[in-house]
Amino acid sequence: MAYRHLVIRNPAKLSTKDEQLLIHQEETIRIPLEDICTITLEEPAITITSVLLSKCVEYQVELIICDRKRMPCGAIQPFNQHSRQKVVLEMQLKLPKPFIKRIWQKIVIRKIENQAHCLELLNKGEEAQRLFSISRSVESGDRSNREAYGAKVYFTAAFGEGFQRREENTRNIALNYGYSIMRSLVARALVRYGFNPCFGVFHDSQTNAFNLADDFMETLRAFVDVTVAMNVHEKDEWSSDIRKKLFDVLNIEAIWNGEKQSITNGVDQMVKSYATACRQTDASLLLLPELVNINSHTYE
Repeated sequence: MAYRHLVIRNPAKLSTKDEQLLIHQEETIRIPLEDICTITLEEPAITITSVLLSKCVEYQVELIICDRKRMPCGAIQPFNQHSRQKVVLEMQLKLPKPFIKRIWQKIVIRKIENQAHCLELLNKGEEAQRLFSISRSVESGDRSNREAYGAKVYFTAAFGEGFQRREENTRNIALNYGYSIMRSLVARALVRYGFNPCFGVFHDSQTNAFNLADDFMETLRAFVDVTVAMNVHEKDEWSSDIRKKLFDVLNIEAIWNGEKQSITNGVDQMVKSYATACRQTDASLLLLPELVNINSHTYE
């Protein structure tokens, strides 16, 4: 299974030979394509061959493109490579509303629980207990909007009084960057399992091609939040060191149904479990991550 996330921050030429990625800079680095999950292109002066683009699609390597501020702004993904694409799409469109509401209920509960775990790691025990209490009151479809209520408690506790998500400061830039990385990872897994990401469970924007990815990344936001809260301050400059810390989030160890896995591998299992849950219309089969620490997963 692919596990490596590459970030190209300096001028380079990218090509391929013998089923490997070749990164031509002062020296040439070779990396097996089968090991690569994503390649993020931060540097404007990067050239890439069309053969490599084709190989990335073949190996389901997601290419993430950044803008002049080095923020992710687009992604190149495989197009309809699943063997039963039409079957999966028909399944998506026919999912019963009670099942969809139960799926969203599970997502919101785990999102709020992970926010509480985030506050525990930040030594905010009292506020964490408030969030655990809120998570226990989430109804099917989150009819009473416990998600929004929990967010008011959570962001104030995590980032301080007066924190606003829409302000342009380094913390918010870091949060947006981390969320974009998570979104790309989830979208990649959805496409691998034949889902059309524009058909969401809760998110339903007609201008959003990744509604379903936005649904599932809700449970992953707290992993980014705790990393930013511990490592980034408003007066810090936006730097490659901060971006590196955010990419390291993809290797954080989480608990998935009692099993320890990295975010990268766990997201794949989450989407796989969603496919199973959809086929059997049983929301209890969905596996979602639990935030327990910010340690990197070690492979035995």
